[in-house]
Amino acid sequence: MISATNQLLEELPLLEVRNLNKRYGKGCSSCETPDMLEGKDNRCPQCGSVWACIDVELDLYKGEILGIVGESGSGKSSLVKSLYFDDEITTGSATISTYQNGENNIFLESAQQKRYIRNHLMGMVYQNPWMGLKMNFSSGGNVAEKLIASGTYHVGKIRNRASELLEHVEIPLSRMDELPKNFSGGMQQRVQISKALANNPPILLLDEVTTGLDLSVQARVLDLIRKIQRELDVAMIVVSHDLGVIRMLADRTMVMRQGKVVEQGLTDQILEDPQHPYTQLLVHSLL
Repeated sequence: MISATNQLLEELPLLEVRNLNKRYGKGCSSCETPDMLEGKDNRCPQCGSVWACIDVELDLYKGEILGIVGESGSGKSSLVKSLYFDDEITTGSATISTYQNGENNIFLESAQQKRYIRNHLMGMVYQNPWMGLKMNFSSGGNVAEKLIASGTYHVGKIRNRASELLEHVEIPLSRMDELPKNFSGGMQQRVQISKALANNPPILLLDEVTTGLDLSVQARVLDLIRKIQRELDVAMIVVSHDLGVIRMLADRTMVMRQGKVVEQGLTDQILEDPQHPYTQLLVHSLL
């Protein structure tokens, strides 16, 4: 009976997002809902409000990597920031199968429960390390902050866990007490990843983590992400405008444009036989 239950949980999506809408701006009578917008633009011509996400739906399964690709302004970063509660959504729902039996819409939870979800069930790695790290804390101190937020207070355990994680992401332990602001961009991203993994979250969100890095540094960060996914079986949403990154990492891919998902499927299928004209344009620009 137990094994059957576990098998069912394995088959269910770990994360389900339904009809997620996110508007920036107060809105007006011309854009109360996204379907009121005229034409194909997601910006209201009357008040300038932008619908960054329009009826976005996704399923994320345990241990898989879902890639989200699109040009700047497509809504992909707004989506992951909404999932991590950095931005408040306008309407929509999301459930996590390991939280309240997958029955509660996490967007409607209390501030306390949202902190719990952020600290235990999700990790976030931002494009700009200055958003994810406290640069006046040591590298070990940044990991410690995440552990303390989840209720771990034993100094020895915190120190050991920080050492283990930093070593896992190839930060020399001799630099554990250094400030991340003294590190290179690639090292800062690796410290961010170690912090995001502090409490063994089942879901990791990565927002343009290789943008601005040298190609050799990009390759090391991407190899690290693949290693973590393989060894820890963490489910990941990887946001990128770079199809090369998506090709290397993602099992499945969603393509976003002007707030909408225009195409989704297996990554190989999307890249080898794109159906939507916008996806075709993206793929041809990579060739």
